[in-house]
Amino acid sequence: MDLDSNMVNSETSDHDPAMINGDNPLPGAQEDTGSSPPQSPRSVGVGVGVGVGPRCAPNYTVVNALMDKKEDGPGPRCGHTLTAVPAIGEEGSSGYIGPRLILFGGATALEGNSAGSGTPTSSGSAGIRLAGATADVHCYDVLSNKWTRVTPIGEPPSPRAAHVATAVGTMVVIQGGIGPAGLSAEDLHVLDLTQQRPRWHRVVVQGPGPGPRYGHVMALVGQRYLMAIGGNDGKRPLADVWALDTAAKPYEWRKLEPEGEGPPPCM
Repeated sequence: MDLDSNMVNSETSDHDPAMINGDNPLPGAQEDTGSSPPQSPRSVGVGVGVGVGPRCAPNYTVVNALMDKKEDGPGPRCGHTLTAVPAIGEEGSSGYIGPRLILFGGATALEGNSAGSGTPTSSGSAGIRLAGATADVHCYDVLSNKWTRVTPIGEPPSPRAAHVATAVGTMVVIQGGIGPAGLSAEDLHVLDLTQQRPRWHRVVVQGPGPGPRYGHVMALVGQRYLMAIGGNDGKRPLADVWALDTAAKPYEWRKLEPEGEGPPPCM
């Protein structure tokens, strides 16, 4: 998945020429070399381990993370995403960046919902609003146990919550969500964490796609395919399945029609 002129929004001017004009695929994505036909998302296998009986539940421990300033930490919020990004470079080298957790967005309150009013109703109407929706980026360094607030270069996504985020190599892909003005536009954003200073890019995707929605899920399958499933379009819960091949350009979503009995509409 290259960050080239076909991918990013041509109306923006905050793109790194060295990255946009590169020929290497997005780290973590398999490049389509043309030597063999691309795999269908349906043909990507998922390994299933052999069951050996019930396993004990994991033990959870509260981590008292460090931070230089209070605003470096994300604070209480809901509907955010927390995405694991692998280390960059060789440990001990000058350009080494350790493994990180990237927190994006989320809401600090639900509009019309006081602290004592309980769980808000989920009517599924387009009138749902989130108060305090953000476009903040916070980074948790796994090795140093420290939170920092990050200010990436480039045009960020609009403030949102209940979106999806998935790591593709050392980049975080963000789609959908809902914000103060309602459903977020049908857009796809990439936060490039390859360099010391992160950078936002808006991805150009041709044709129809999942459309504006929130409460869905998205995952990278076979280190190549972005799969988006379910959610709510502001009118009803959904059960549709979409795939985007990160190794094939131009980028486009493809609606899948899986065989068998799928899950009911859900979010």
